[in-house]
Amino acid sequence: MKIAINLTRDNVGGITSFNLNMVNYLYKLDYEFIGLELTSRIYMKGPTLFRHFDPEVFDHHILNIHHLPLIDALKRSTTIRDIENIYKEPIKIMKSILKDTRPDVVLLSGTYYLPWLISIAAKAEKLPVVLWYSGVLSKETEHYPEKMKKIFLSMEKAVIKNAMKIIFPSELCKKTVEQLVLKCRIKNSYVIPNPVANIFTDPSAVDASIERRIAAVGRYSKIKNFDKFFDLHLELQKRKWRHTASFVTNPDADLKKMPKTVELLPSMTAEGLKKFYLAQGLVLCPSTFETFGNVPMEAACLGIPVLVSDKMGCAEILKKVGLANMVISFDDIRKVADRAQELCGQSILPRQLNALKRILDNNFISEEIRAVLDDSAKRNDLNNK
Repeated sequence: MKIAINLTRDNVGGITSFNLNMVNYLYKLDYEFIGLELTSRIYMKGPTLFRHFDPEVFDHHILNIHHLPLIDALKRSTTIRDIENIYKEPIKIMKSILKDTRPDVVLLSGTYYLPWLISIAAKAEKLPVVLWYSGVLSKETEHYPEKMKKIFLSMEKAVIKNAMKIIFPSELCKKTVEQLVLKCRIKNSYVIPNPVANIFTDPSAVDASIERRIAAVGRYSKIKNFDKFFDLHLELQKRKWRHTASFVTNPDADLKKMPKTVELLPSMTAEGLKKFYLAQGLVLCPSTFETFGNVPMEAACLGIPVLVSDKMGCAEILKKVGLANMVISFDDIRKVADRAQELCGQSILPRQLNALKRILDNNFISEEIRAVLDDSAKRNDLNNK
């Protein structure tokens, strides 16, 4: 079976993480892949993240669209059709790639403009699309000007419409899309949590730090709410609670509000992140909304305590395994500081850790995804006969 996927190579991004987890698993089962990567960078290094795959089985296509910046397209457009017309050249190229390679199914991660463009090409070639939700675009852009918000809402709706099946990483994500985006119930959907890579579930790795080190990891954006992490650090300093604070993020982040006493670190490989997590006493995720939350689940599977916003999909998993004390509202920073002091350096009990690893097991979740992909391909074959 041949699967087309959209690729990213951002080490702090969830899409890169769960794409690699799934491809690594299915690659062993003789699945073939067509990787579609659209990049707006004028310069980039070779795709080291995917280099270990045999090119005959992992067919990687890179389209450079730096000459078509999205912000310029948005300024020149009033409707989603205008945007589509601006990107007609890359859509045409992707249609040609899909026509030549003929994947059995297209698995799209996210609803941003790159997966949206691929979904248009896939629909034109009558290929079944499975949408694997990563972020809710309408939530990510709710602070944008009204015209842009309308275009992004149309974009998200279009990707959903082009999909045969939808995989949500949490009930929170599914309910939000039903209520905010479509305003109706969604059929042909599944709730499957994002998997945690095997490197973070190694039983010999559980040796949590007892030092007062707090950390946050992720893309610096409004919805990720990392300014609350900075506020927490300052509150703990005010209490004279000795600790160190570190932030791992994208190199181009605008960090004017970050205190100088927070250590800034660049994005890391999975191996680097594992070592980083194991050196922390607490990992924090204060998002105002997140469909899942890979970072806290990776850290927790290594036995590191986490403290996540109650508006994150992974909060459902933490509550399920008896770690509800690791879920909190970040509205009151004093209460967050109290909980952070309580949790920092604690251990996660073996039964809770084992339950967490069972639910988030990469092989188990990849099998669930595989079943959805196989069924979509079969249904499409039947429909075309």
